[in-house]
Amino acid sequence: MIPTLRIILFDPDRYDRGLLGLALRSAQPEFEVVKTATLLELMHELSSGPVAAVVCDPGTEFEPLCEIIDFARQRGPDFLFWLFTADAERPSARACAGRGVDGRGCKDSAGYLDIPQRLLAGVLQARECLARCPTEMNLLQGSAMVGAAGLVDRAGNWQTLNPALESLLERPRYELLRLGVAALTPVPAAQSEIAQLLQGPRAPWALVSAGETQQLALAVRPVGGATRQAAWWSIGVVGLGPAAEPVAPLPDPRNQELEQLLFAVTHDLQAPLNSLSSNARWLALQPAHPDAEVAETITEMAALAARMQAMLDGILSIATVRAGSCEPEAVSLDGVLSDALANLRSDIEEAGARVERQPLPTLLVNRQQMVQVFQNLLSNALKFRGPHPPRVRISSQESGECLRIAVEDNGIGIDPADAGRIFGMFKRLHTEREYPGLGLGLAICHQIIRAHGGELFVESALGRGACFVMEFRGTGLRSVITPALRDGAVSR
Repeated sequence: MIPTLRIILFDPDRYDRGLLGLALRSAQPEFEVVKTATLLELMHELSSGPVAAVVCDPGTEFEPLCEIIDFARQRGPDFLFWLFTADAERPSARACAGRGVDGRGCKDSAGYLDIPQRLLAGVLQARECLARCPTEMNLLQGSAMVGAAGLVDRAGNWQTLNPALESLLERPRYELLRLGVAALTPVPAAQSEIAQLLQGPRAPWALVSAGETQQLALAVRPVGGATRQAAWWSIGVVGLGPAAEPVAPLPDPRNQELEQLLFAVTHDLQAPLNSLSSNARWLALQPAHPDAEVAETITEMAALAARMQAMLDGILSIATVRAGSCEPEAVSLDGVLSDALANLRSDIEEAGARVERQPLPTLLVNRQQMVQVFQNLLSNALKFRGPHPPRVRISSQESGECLRIAVEDNGIGIDPADAGRIFGMFKRLHTEREYPGLGLGLAICHQIIRAHGGELFVESALGRGACFVMEFRGTGLRSVITPALRDGAVSR
């Protein structure tokens, strides 16, 4: 049997108040309906006992009404805030975004018949959220600390979300609850990837995806039930800046892509991350919490904050790779490779790896960026090794209008179907538990080589190692090869 549920009505029109109260009590006898006509009466009723829902026709009082609801929700995070108005467009959906409006109905014959059942279903869902995830439900109300966040089930349906996420996505809660996580991105491929991850292993993961108006970084961890059938996830979302809009072709689209990335990371990302990290560190320094679930949540929050910071650092690394940002010089790639090997000496020795190298040319490049390319490719060869000690071979081949520089290993290899995907930001083919990392190393290499006029691709098969090839052709080749190749004048 469902216990009595206290529903507060706020409507200045006494006839509408009476009609809605009658409709609620007649359809759902478990509803205890309390009618209020002024904000003062509403505040009094909100403070006088537990509330399951507040149903309002705000009229001209929408702003102060929302402030009252925000304050009351600090004490009771599971009650619903519904609008029931004669005009479904007032207040507008845009005005409702960020206000925590769980649902809305229209004052017509269908609306009066429909609202009791919808309201009951919403109240029961909110109570289930609080029963299953009390820590997360209460943290979601402290939006200044956790940022934009929400809870979803395996199917991608929002169970609850906070006003900060509404504001970030520029949609009211009642629309987001209907759309599910598809509201995070309009791209079908990205929607499919998120759906697969939500139904996959119960382990934290992160993803960058294109939203409707901006790029979004998602940090996701499992919560709630331990079984996959009842699995819920907590999703934290950070905006990375405006999404790329269709533009007219530019002389150099590579530079345009990098400019967009640079603009994205200069958006207000670092400030919320700093706040989240500071709060996580402060909580970690407090005396041990007696509630094991709360203590675990604090630890996971700190870990996710650190991971998001690492993601930001990686995005900055990619965005600042700009052809011309540092003057290129005639550089011996033999010296570049020696620097990369020196940086990785301890890792090479620990893995028992053998590195074979052939003479490399002198190119007009940014030295430090090329050191990073070789270092990242060598690190990958050491990380994704097979059952035998790693063996890496670095060589170059020049023929006519083509220069190929290859880094070949004997590791676990890559499925050819994934050969293009691995160069995307945060794209990973393995779980964090199998091979730690964020999936940024190859993306950085790819951007550096493209910024120098070349292309980076992989030739591989599962179980047969991988060969990463830096290829320069035509104008790209002429832009990097310098006469120093002939006269021997090089920079070490």
